[in-house]
Amino acid sequence: MRVSELKAQLNQQALEAVILSYADSNHYLAGGIDAQGNYHLLSDAKGKTMTFNSLREAEVMLASLGVQIATFEMQSAYDEMVASASVGNVKTSLNLLH
Repeated sequence: MRVSELKAQLNQQALEAVILSYADSNHYLAGGIDAQGNYHLLSDAKGKTMTFNSLREAEVMLASLGVQIATFEMQSAYDEMVASASVGNVKTSLNLLH
């Protein structure tokens, strides 16, 4: 989803701002999640998903769209690798106003 489209969807409250990461990855994805749990990630003019090199970089992008709070999700496959019953997914709320 292009920046202008995401901004419009966030302003209409059709999407909730989200930043995604994967354990041991140095890339972050930013976008929105709809009521059905579908992710709509930011993409460039060519339709390629935008990646961010730091959590802060992703936060700044969403803040530039007027977002004040975003959900940060980090996923990990470590629990699966060691047959743990716990889920390898962590969610927290980030305040983007500083």
